This record gives sequence, structure tokens and C-alpha cells, in this order.
Amino acid sequence: MLGMLKKYTVELCPEVNGRLTHNGLPLPNQTVVRSLTYNDNEIVDKCITDLDGTFQFPRKSIKSRLPSNIFHEISIRQILFTEFQSQELFIWLAYQRVTDTHDTFIELMKSLDAELTNEEQVYEFENIEFPVLPFLIKTVCLLK
Repeated sequence: MLGMLKKYTVELCPEVNGRLTHNGLPLPNQTVVRSLTYNDNEIVDKCITDLDGTFQFPRKSIKSRLPSNIFHEISIRQILFTEFQSQELFIWLAYQRVTDTHDTFIELMKSLDAELTNEEQVYEFENIEFPVLPFLIKTVCLLK
């Protein structure tokens, strides 16, 4: 019973460092929006790119009792987008199904190179803890 009262740390997103370009040229003074959703909680923050088109968001986590509920399915949605030429363009869209950010996400989000002329691609990465639930990431960034 006491376990249900305990609050757990839920990591919504690691630190994000990226660069926004269009046709290879940096996009300065561009608003980048980060939307993080866990259960019914949505946290939205914004930043502005610098003269070189770079942007950064700090690591984000919350405290929640939900992970102690045996019927709760963990689903964290991460979205990064910008509005460019009157269109909302995804930079990053991903889901994670655990309360700790996986190393895959941490490494990828250290250096996002978002070229807005790239077509959105869907990447699949192995999930070692839950092989039946691979990581799917939709992005304009070229991922390795």
C-alpha cells in the first residue's frame, strides 16, 4: 500500500541540443517548441535559435505516483517542431515506454541536425529492455 503513495521520477526528455537549417543555411531567431506528454500532463516550452541556428532545451522530468499502479501503461511523447513558411514542421516525434530515458534517446538528442528540406523519415531502434517495443522516431534529422 505504501508503494502507491511513493512518487517516482519520470524522465520526459533528456537535454536537447540541435541546429535548425534550411537548404544548409542556419535559421536564426526561429522558435522551436518542445511538447512533452505523460498521461494527461502536457508540458510545453519554447526556445529561439541563435545566429547559427542552434537551440537547446534542458533535461525535463516530473514526479508521479502513476508508475506504481500495476494497470498504468507508461507512454511518454516527445515532440519538437517549428513553424516555417506558415507550416508546422516536425523536428522530432518519439515515444518512450519507460520512466528512464534510454541511452539511445540521450545520444541522439545531444546533436540534432534538423534540415527542414529533408523529408520526414521514420527510424526504428532496438529496445534492449523490451525487444517487442522498438523505438520509433519520426524526424527530419538524419540519424545513425
